[in-house]
Amino acid sequence: MSNKADWCDANLRHFIEIVKKEIEDGNRPLGQYTRTAWKNVVAKYHEKTGLKQTKKQLKNKLDNLKKEYTLFMELKNSATGLGWNEAKQTVDCSDEWWDEHFAKCNNPEKGIKCNHMKFKKQGPKHLDDLHILFEKVYVTGASASCPGDISSDQSSDEDVVELAALKKAKSGKKKRKESSNATEEKDEKSPFFRLYKTTCMKIETATDKISSSVSASSAPPRNEVPTIKEAMQMVKECGVQEKTGLMHTATLLIMKPEFREAFSSLQTIEGRLDFIEREHAKHSSTKNSEVSGRDEAGPLRRHRLNFESTRVESFGRRY
Repeated sequence: MSNKADWCDANLRHFIEIVKKEIEDGNRPLGQYTRTAWKNVVAKYHEKTGLKQTKKQLKNKLDNLKKEYTLFMELKNSATGLGWNEAKQTVDCSDEWWDEHFAKCNNPEKGIKCNHMKFKKQGPKHLDDLHILFEKVYVTGASASCPGDISSDQSSDEDVVELAALKKAKSGKKKRKESSNATEEKDEKSPFFRLYKTTCMKIETATDKISSSVSASSAPPRNEVPTIKEAMQMVKECGVQEKTGLMHTATLLIMKPEFREAFSSLQTIEGRLDFIEREHAKHSSTKNSEVSGRDEAGPLRRHRLNFESTRVESFGRRY
């Protein structure tokens, strides 16, 4: 016959240490407490406290600890950016913040009750140990049991894998509409589900931003330099006629990519025409200078040739 549960602080400390030891020994594979784990917990708890507690009694206590821990973590996440009271092991918030939080969290019309107020003065006992026990709890909070807990006394260690496969198979089956609606209502009332839903929305928003940024950065760069054909069309739009010196100069210039880039960057037809005319004038001035230089060199060359010829004739007569 089992003893009546006595959860004084000393017994609670023994219980938490025993469960932690089972986790460290690997008796909770895939988040599931095995049959061996529960046998050890029952036996070790009796050894430490002298109390005979059934697996069901101990499991109920673990479930209650999980509920309290998950409620507290929901509160802590909602108070991001606020202070922390190390002595009280809870968030350090003003009375105004608590009033506002209670107004948002409490909704009697939907049957939602704010369970955070009990943590205003003191957080859960043994919080550091609870982090170890429940770091992988189901975030939906739809079930009161610990994650993957094997409740059957006839289960074995090998049942862990079978149970995981069974849960996966059941999750793929289509449920009736009435059952689905009941589950949805239960989830909506769960504070853990609200936390899970909010987190998913934040992740989805961040993913969309990253995807948009990647798409923008991976887009091929736009070619700012027009083709020769496009540049020629711009020249014609400026009114430059074929078979003219201006068209000849423009045709030579558009062969250069740097000219096409600068030419296309001008916003008006007048500006582009002025650009071509100035380049044409510059090329014409250079060409005229070259021709003039050649003309001036001609008489000097002829004078030199005549001088050389006279010297040769004079030398021949002398000898």
